[in-house]
Amino acid sequence: MAFQLRARSETVAEEASQLVILGVGNRLRGDDAVGCLVCDELRKDRIPGSEDSWGPVPDTRILDSSNSRSLLDGDRPLPVGVFLLDCGNTPENYLQPIADRKPSRILVVDCCDFGAEPGEFRLFTRPEIEQLSYGLMSTHTLPLTLTIEMLSLETRAAIELLGVQPERIDFGADLSAPVRSALPAVVEFVQQWARRPWPGA
Repeated sequence: MAFQLRARSETVAEEASQLVILGVGNRLRGDDAVGCLVCDELRKDRIPGSEDSWGPVPDTRILDSSNSRSLLDGDRPLPVGVFLLDCGNTPENYLQPIADRKPSRILVVDCCDFGAEPGEFRLFTRPEIEQLSYGLMSTHTLPLTLTIEMLSLETRAAIELLGVQPERIDFGADLSAPVRSALPAVVEFVQQWARRPWPGA
């Protein structure tokens, strides 16, 4: 039984190592910080030594969960091997390091206007992202649709966007009450996404 559990753990870890989660946003613009805040929440309870760095990129923390404890201990927010990256408002700076991971699937977490109530969130597929381009936040250095297109070309990964409807993205604004209230549910959704039994992953 122990052998079976260990083998299953190793298999899931191998699958999860091909998943990348990107938090995108600007912490100084109210609800646009939501992607970064999701990364903050997912980093909690990580064990010392599990962080990594790709080089001198200021104000960006990168975490690789491959050194986390067993998938079976029940207190890890993400499966072992899922790569979590807080990109801030410059996700285009990380195209090559992400491509080096050879991910099969990428989840981008960001706020976007899709006509819902503030705090509501929805998962968008790649074709839907193209249709949604008018509603993506303009606080990033490059349009997010362009960054996603570049990611697709570099990785050939399946890319999805978890969009959170903002209430305000003004410079210097605080996180709105609806988005703050939704944050735990958004984090839980990302955890569930990372644990899916992806075919071919």
